Amino acid sequence: MKHRKAVTLINIAGLVLGITGAVLIFEYVFYERSYDSFHRNSDNLFRLSRDRYRENTLMYQTAYGFFPTGGWVKSNYAEVEDYFMMSQNYNIEISVKENASKVENFFEEKAYYASTSIFDNLDFILLHGTDSCLKDPYTVAISERMAEKLFERRNAMGEVITINGQENFTVTGVYKNIPSNSHIKTDMFFSMSTVLSTRDFLRNDWINGLFYVYFRLRPGTDYKELERKIFPRMLQENYAQKLAPNSERDEYRLQPIKSIHLFSALEYEPEPPGNGKSVNILFVFSLFLLILAWINYINLVTARSVERAKEVGVKKVCGGTRKTLIGQFISEALFFNLLCIVLSIMLIFLLMPFFKQLTGIEQIGSIIGTKFLLYTFLFLLTGVAFSGIYPALVLSSFKPFDVLKGNFKNSKRGIFLRKGLITFQLFVSITMFIGAGIIYGQVKFLFEKDLGYSHDSVLVIKTPRTDDKRADYRSKIEVLADKLRSNPDIKDFTLLSDIPGQEIKNVISFYKKGEESNQWSAYFRTDIDPAFMDFFRIKLLAGRNFTEEDKSSPNKFIVNVKAAQRMGCNSPEEAVGKIVINFNREHEIIGVTEDVNYASVKVEAVPTIFTLRDFAIQYMTVKYSATINTRYVIDDIRREYKSVFPDSAFDYEILEDKIIGGMKSDRTFSTVFGIFSVLAGMISIIGILGLVIIIINQNIKGLGVRRVLGAGLHDVNAYLWKHFYPQLIVAVCLAVPVSYYIFQKQVLENYVYRISLSPGYLILPVILIAAVLAFVVVVFARKAFSENLTRILKSE
Repeated sequence: MKHRKAVTLINIAGLVLGITGAVLIFEYVFYERSYDSFHRNSDNLFRLSRDRYRENTLMYQTAYGFFPTGGWVKSNYAEVEDYFMMSQNYNIEISVKENASKVENFFEEKAYYASTSIFDNLDFILLHGTDSCLKDPYTVAISERMAEKLFERRNAMGEVITINGQENFTVTGVYKNIPSNSHIKTDMFFSMSTVLSTRDFLRNDWINGLFYVYFRLRPGTDYKELERKIFPRMLQENYAQKLAPNSERDEYRLQPIKSIHLFSALEYEPEPPGNGKSVNILFVFSLFLLILAWINYINLVTARSVERAKEVGVKKVCGGTRKTLIGQFISEALFFNLLCIVLSIMLIFLLMPFFKQLTGIEQIGSIIGTKFLLYTFLFLLTGVAFSGIYPALVLSSFKPFDVLKGNFKNSKRGIFLRKGLITFQLFVSITMFIGAGIIYGQVKFLFEKDLGYSHDSVLVIKTPRTDDKRADYRSKIEVLADKLRSNPDIKDFTLLSDIPGQEIKNVISFYKKGEESNQWSAYFRTDIDPAFMDFFRIKLLAGRNFTEEDKSSPNKFIVNVKAAQRMGCNSPEEAVGKIVINFNREHEIIGVTEDVNYASVKVEAVPTIFTLRDFAIQYMTVKYSATINTRYVIDDIRREYKSVFPDSAFDYEILEDKIIGGMKSDRTFSTVFGIFSVLAGMISIIGILGLVIIIINQNIKGLGVRRVLGAGLHDVNAYLWKHFYPQLIVAVCLAVPVSYYIFQKQVLENYVYRISLSPGYLILPVILIAAVLAFVVVVFARKAFSENLTRILKSE
């Protein structure tokens, strides 16, 4: 190591970068794969999902099921040990008694109604209370974080929380904060019995799918066989007759709870899902990253075999056996890998804050503790085996007679293997660079795609959840609207039930007049006011918009193109004027809008109905001047809001940020993959840099003789370049088709809207790698060419 400092430093740099990059990617991959694995019964926990078909056409796939499902399955099949259910209770306004807390009212974005058996089946650890804490109506279990926020202490048992200014819930349980690697994230579970106390009809309701249903199966149960046995019978015995006239049917699946985060992207997921294919691709390339670093070590050690041949020959003449020589070279690999692992550990801890911020990982898993010690040992063992055994066998096999006589040279087999390893390095680097370009292009395309509506300079404000009567509430909203419209910095204002950038929560069913009542179809429903279409600049294709006069007779609908198609209309014009019936009430279709990506650019537009229902409004959106400071606008709006609703919480977000936030997982994947693609390229170039140095050292006298005979700098370039360009050509021929297949089939096809792979995505990374490789060769060729001829040609 001291004798060849440059090569040693190059080798260390390559291996440290490889180990560091691989460990950090492993941390991200293992975290993504660890979702819900902390439950003791995780291998036996499953969630029910449902697919609705009309004839053979898939209508929708949802994570929602029906309330009676769990009880029916549990009572009919012994393989099911237990079940629990949850239902959304989103965007609620929280308040407590004045003497119990100094906290002002605030909105809780995500809470659930849950059956009391949730604590029997999930390892959400109760700090106070029992597993039956949600048995009674109007009870709530809260997290320790929520308890400290509301009551400034963890033990909040017996305290009362008011929801939306109307319902009082008693705290009967406080649970430990839910780990971040859970697909259920909430600080509040309200008792499911509360829902039943006011809506008892749900006990036998096979129409309104509003519940997440989970089962705990007996260990060893084949869940695939069980779902084939249970659900056709359940459908037939309970509600198949309601679907048959409309040629509809449901198909059910049991989803392992540990697979939900990465491999489920259904309607109404509790949390935005990850991307299992992307995580798997990252894992494979992290292994390649590590292998690249070990390949560098093998290449550089075996390339130096000519330099170390005399050392081996002398030791054999002096009595050294092949066994002792193998031990020597493996111990060198052991020391070298151990040194690099120590340096990598230091670098990992240095980079960890940045990495956590980049990936959004809240907790360190494999980096600290017994897992990391295990990974370190495995890295060391694998590294020594992978990078030490072959060089040890090669170096210990030299024959003393040939070596000491000066007849030794690298074997053709060794040279062939080294060239093969260089080809593999270049293949991986080119593939990752192509992938990084494709992923970046796809994410950039999604960010720039027209969503079909305007979302610039829009502020979203949650409307108050008060116990005001409807007329009083409407009057106050109008007062607030007038105050906002009088502000010169506010350009427009509208009210709605579901904001862009998230799933539409409401569903409506109806059938066309003249059809049988059992031929209904389901549609997503958004409640708006007459200003909505102009505010978001949604294009009207046929018919007209809502007017203020329509508020007095709210029996008119506007639909999008997909809804018109579901109604059987062949054009937007055909849908206008149609009469549809919902719960024996007739409604007229007065307009058809173009489809917009309301929920996200990553999913298709859904059949949507727009209605006028001001009592269902949950948000107000304000368009402000882009030239004004956003903070000033927010302060103005807060002041006006509090003047009308002094006791209500003021909660807002910028719509642009919300939409961008929906792309967080894709942006993270793009950034992580891009960074480690560059790292893979650096490792390959570092390895080739070391080989160039070794080749120059081994052939320095030959290069000197060529200069004496008239060779120029370009001849030296050509001499060095010939050692690498055949491998580059082979790597390109392999990497381009493999990259096209991997990233077209495994990445791009996950997106509804995707880029087309133009030749530039495949050619530019190849040019970049070739240019960097050529630059390295040229720089060191110039250095070799400038060496003093007297020094390199003199006799030893």
